[in-house]
Amino acid sequence: MRTATVTEVGRDFLTVLKWVETGEEVQVLREGKPVAVISPAPRRVQHPDYLARLKQTFGENVLSTEDSAAIRNSNRGERSSKGGQPGKWKAVFD
Repeated sequence: MRTATVTEVGRDFLTVLKWVETGEEVQVLREGKPVAVISPAPRRVQHPDYLARLKQTFGENVLSTEDSAAIRNSNRGERSSKGGQPGKWKAVFD
C-alpha cells in the first residue's frame, strides 16, 4: 500500500489516481496519521456462459434450469429429513 500526504494528493492527484487505476491502494496521511484509504473500484467479473459450454460438451442432454433446481431442492429435503423419495427423479435421467 502506498502512502501520500493530504498535500501530495491535492497537488498531484492524477499520479495518485494512476496508482489506484493499476490496482494499488493509497493511504492518505495528515500530520503522519492515516485519515483515508483510496482504493480501486470493484471490478465486475465476467462469468462464462456455463450452459452454452455444457451444451457444447454434452449436446442437448443437459438438464433444464427447472429440472436441476427441482433435483437440488429434493436432495436438500433428503438431507434434512433423511427420508426423501427414492426413485422420484429416475425418469429425468432415463
